[in-house]
Amino acid sequence: MTDRADAIAAEIKRSHDAGERYRNLEGALEPASLEEAYAAQFRLHALHAQNGRGPLGGRKIALASKVLQELCGVNAPIAGGIFAREIWPSGAEIRVADFNGPGLEFELAAKLGADITPGEGPFDRQSIRAKVESVHPAFEIIIDRGADYSNLRALTMAADNAWCGGVVLGPSIPGWREMDIDALPAVMRWNDEPPVEAKAGDSDPFGSLAWVANVLTGAGQSLKAGEIVITGSVIKTRAPKPGDHVRHRIGEWEVELRAV
Repeated sequence: MTDRADAIAAEIKRSHDAGERYRNLEGALEPASLEEAYAAQFRLHALHAQNGRGPLGGRKIALASKVLQELCGVNAPIAGGIFAREIWPSGAEIRVADFNGPGLEFELAAKLGADITPGEGPFDRQSIRAKVESVHPAFEIIIDRGADYSNLRALTMAADNAWCGGVVLGPSIPGWREMDIDALPAVMRWNDEPPVEAKAGDSDPFGSLAWVANVLTGAGQSLKAGEIVITGSVIKTRAPKPGDHVRHRIGEWEVELRAV
């Protein structure tokens, strides 16, 4: 598996560097299993790290909804990595031209307060809370590279780091352990358009966090204290354009960015 995973990762890296449109891997480079797709993803992390993106600073979940899973022919989400240099504070200016097909997702992020290592767990949405230091409103920037959403294969997406392009992190939500986080309103405001509303719990954030921890530790990966884990979008993904001002509020706490 090692040679195939290396070859898959090298092809994905080449495609990114060339600015190519996203395509499903075919033939000898198509991952044969989710295990192989993750092995390729972990090698892709190393290739990106060597080429300036640096070490990981967190993890993500993708395809959290049943609708998206059915679209991609899988029965579970997929996990990806967030590079530490691509975690920006609220108020960040995001250059659209720096991304090949950017989209914004509207999420709850958890900052880990303790390591999570292979052999621990399995976790559920209650037990994982002991590993969390703080929670935050956040944007994820995905890079879909102009993908054809009617023809997606989840194993290629998994190998391609679940399309993660970075995170804009909002303020920590004080007293979150005593709150019903799931019941908090999540409100997206895009320029002067009418707001779009959801609930923070629509993505099952702590269930998603537990899932990420279980999958990655099952694959021999550790999650480190201080890492950020984003837990799935509660509002439909949308592509930013230069000049857009976007805000995402969970309860009273807001994250914002400007696209330039």
